[in-house]
This record gives sequence, structure tokens and C-alpha cells, in this order.
Amino acid sequence: MAILFALAKALEARDDSTSAHSLNVTRYSMLLGQRLGLDDDQLRALGQGAMLHDLGKIGIPDDILKKPGGLDEVELERIREHPQLTSDILAPLEKSNHFSEIARSHHERWDGKGYPDGLNGEGIPLLARIVAIADAWDAMTSNRVYRDGMSEPEALEILEKEKNSGQWDPDLICEFIDLIRQENGSDSIGQFGFK
Repeated sequence: MAILFALAKALEARDDSTSAHSLNVTRYSMLLGQRLGLDDDQLRALGQGAMLHDLGKIGIPDDILKKPGGLDEVELERIREHPQLTSDILAPLEKSNHFSEIARSHHERWDGKGYPDGLNGEGIPLLARIVAIADAWDAMTSNRVYRDGMSEPEALEILEKEKNSGQWDPDLICEFIDLIRQENGSDSIGQFGFK
């Protein structure tokens, strides 16, 4: 784990936004996992997998990763390689199977139109489905090099409109929307030590 987190730190040093993003995705994943009643082992795996989910971006060139404008089709294909790259980095570590699975599948879609494997429905590992929602939430609400983040009310409105769009597990996205509404303004997010 120390080696994995050292690699994650190397990625953070290369891209400042990655550090905050990984922490935010971990925080929201853990909150949703707890709400769903995951046991301690599942929560530990979820937290560690969420923290490492974008590790493969270390293999994406800076001119793509930090591009201030929109990406062309070739650049998008390169960005879409990061789940596979993360999975490849984690694969040799015998105890990293669940991390590898989370990383590889966090861009899969409930309707099967995601990547890299086109998995659908419950064929997508549960922990990856959780991270996918937390990842999307943080992408919507955080500033990026190419755009400003939106407010939580705006992001919630979009999730409400798109909850049956096929992107996310429909039950999990409803739980997440309820979670954000309930947690808004409370201090319970700090219970995992990420605040």
C-alpha cells in the first residue's frame, strides 16, 4: 500500500487538481458505502480503491491532461486509457484485485455504453459503481482547467434529470442524491478524516 500511495503522490505532484479530486471521490464514496451498509472490509477496499482510481493518469501526457480547452477525438481516446492503465499498474499486486477492479470499471455505464469493457448493470462491480457516482459528482462540482465547477444545487438538479439516463446504477444514484441533500451543511463528512 505504501508503494501505491507513493505512486498516487507522484501523480498529485504532477497535477495539483488530482489530489483534491482523489480525496473528494474517496470521501463521497465512503459516505455512500456507509449509507449502503457495506462492512468494514468493503469500506476499506472502497476507500483505497477510490483514492487510487485515477492512478493511470500518470501515463497520460501533460498536454492532454492539462489542456485548457476541449479535447479532440484522439485526445479523448488517450484519456479513456487511464482506467486500463491503472488496472495494469495494480494488477501485479496480489492483494490489489479489488483496487484494480474499481479502477478499471469506474467509467463503465449502467447501460453498457461506458469503457473500457462495455460492462452493464450489475455486471459492473458494486464498488466501481459507487466510485463512478462520486467521481461524476466531484467532476461536476470542482473547478477544472477547462471550466469552473457548478454549485451543488445545479449539480443535484442535473443528477435528478439524468438519474435514469443509463449512466449510473439507478438505485445508487437515488441514494446518493438523498445523501447529498441530507449531508448538505452537516459535519458528518469529516468523520472519515478527509475534511
